[in-house]
Amino acid sequence: MKFSIRGGAPLDGVLTYDDSEYGFSFDARSPKALGERLGTKGVTSALIGTLQLEIDVESREIVYVWGYFPNVRGDVGDLEVPVASPGRVFLSSDDFLEAGVSFDVPGKPWRVTYDPSSGWVALRLSDAPATLVQIADGTVVGLDDGALVSLWLRPVFSG
Repeated sequence: MKFSIRGGAPLDGVLTYDDSEYGFSFDARSPKALGERLGTKGVTSALIGTLQLEIDVESREIVYVWGYFPNVRGDVGDLEVPVASPGRVFLSSDDFLEAGVSFDVPGKPWRVTYDPSSGWVALRLSDAPATLVQIADGTVVGLDDGALVSLWLRPVFSG
């Protein structure tokens, strides 16, 4: 499974983590902007455990992150604030996508680190350097040679 980076602005919105529901949600500020990223063939999700990266089937773009994720504060530690370039990330391999049928992102174990001083949550396969791309407000994707190797989330905590 390979991903590629293209230029473009991150999706504007609010990433929220609801402590009472143990989950992430993303609310786009503009339904029109979200609609422009979604085609007519539906969506699917790439899974890191129960966390879902919503992917438009037609364009193959990772649009936002959402889903049940109870161990968001699993390991507390210091994180360097990620320096990311704005852009868009697309599934570039020929993997078949079907609306509503999720698939796992390769690689395990994903290590989760939460930094209470910065509010960032990092899901990483390793500490190796990666190209960081901000795809949406509060959401940064890390790629290494086309492989998804990290996900950096800075939600608003509620609940």
